[in-house]
Amino acid sequence: MRAELRSWLIGAGFPDDIELTGMHRGLGSTEMWSFLPAPKASPLVVRVYAEGAGAAAERERLAMDAAARHGLPVPVIVTRGTVMHCPFLVTTFIPGAPASQALEAHPERAHGLGVVMGETLGRVHEVVAPEGLTGKANAWIDRGGPALSPVSWLLDAVPRQDRLLHLDYHLSNVLVHDGRLAGVIDWENTLGGPPHMDLARTRAILRAAVLGEFVPAQRHEALAEFERGLVAGHTRVIGGDPSPQLSAAWGLAMTVDDLSRQASKAGSLITRTLVERLAEERDALLRALTTEDAPDRAPRA
Repeated sequence: MRAELRSWLIGAGFPDDIELTGMHRGLGSTEMWSFLPAPKASPLVVRVYAEGAGAAAERERLAMDAAARHGLPVPVIVTRGTVMHCPFLVTTFIPGAPASQALEAHPERAHGLGVVMGETLGRVHEVVAPEGLTGKANAWIDRGGPALSPVSWLLDAVPRQDRLLHLDYHLSNVLVHDGRLAGVIDWENTLGGPPHMDLARTRAILRAAVLGEFVPAQRHEALAEFERGLVAGHTRVIGGDPSPQLSAAWGLAMTVDDLSRQASKAGSLITRTLVERLAEERDALLRALTTEDAPDRAPRA
């Protein structure tokens, strides 16, 4: 793949002497490379998707273009193409380290970091999702899988379903540089939908980090303080969640569905035990939502 990608880039006008350097890919399905387009120039990033994943690449392109037009700190797309049936995007490089490192280095600043990240996510939700992200009605609901069937009518009624959602907004996908939030990356999961579901997804990811013991016990209080700041910052921009239990159920449902696929991969750090514990919490919320006295219930039409 490296040789073919390099040949494509040279054919597209980049210098003959460019060298591609592999980048850390995390849990995602894409491969990432960086290269210098010219001596002393800022590096560019190549994000290569799986074969046939053109729809995912197009979603990410639409989302980052929309976010950039609204002044949000996201990579700017330079060009795009396909190599060996795999689509790719070439974007600008955002300097910085994952916010997880900032939290680890300065746990006493957890609340402030959470507020800034919450406000930034709120600014994302001020953006109307591009048409290509909202073509299929309720596509965001489907991300939670069939477990949400008993509350589908409640999800249908959630307001502001035309907002831009990131759906993988966590400490590793936000970059910090010189003490400020520098960029939001990895938009592969993006869709249009209601703002508070995206916030709930982030909180479910934090819950998974604790249950999966990916965060040392001595950092749990800092993570909890970060989460309180995250909610406060988001609320400051978007307002309070009109259906917090429903949002929490959906966020857990999407995370269960997502991590179930990760757990099936060889060598994955995601265990079936973690997925089952998250599913138990999801199901407890769903049971509460389907009782007559559930606080998030709305009258049937």
